[in-house]
Amino acid sequence: MSIVVYWLSAQGPGVQGFADGELSEALAFAEAQRKARSAEGQPLHSHVVISTELGDHVGLAGVSDERPADYSWTKSHRGGPPDKGNPPKTLA
Repeated sequence: MSIVVYWLSAQGPGVQGFADGELSEALAFAEAQRKARSAEGQPLHSHVVISTELGDHVGLAGVSDERPADYSWTKSHRGGPPDKGNPPKTLA
């Protein structure tokens, strides 16, 4: 079970697990939980969320400080601070 749908309802919290290959089913289930309504039209559930940790998409724990040899990203590539009297630079 590496995909989990959680939700809150008047009866308390709910949880439903799905296998790695059942992402479409988990998404459909979460959507159904979000759309579920009472006879009066009130939502039955709130805070419906999906949490995933797919086995073939998760790396080793921790963060590496090693960078590739050609890695040259700096904050200055993001536009930098605004010039005095001019509007701020944007990425557009």
